[in-house]
Amino acid sequence: MNPVATEDSALDAQPRSIWKALRDLAISTIVVTAIALIVGFISA
Repeated sequence: MNPVATEDSALDAQPRSIWKALRDLAISTIVVTAIALIVGFISA
């Protein structure tokens, strides 16, 4: 049994998962930046 050769291969889903990962990274970066700015303004 070969775990690499499956119907839902990682290579088939790669472009969609890369874009989803980049989108999630961008959203996370925006949220963290917004929280840092809010905390910075409150503490100033």
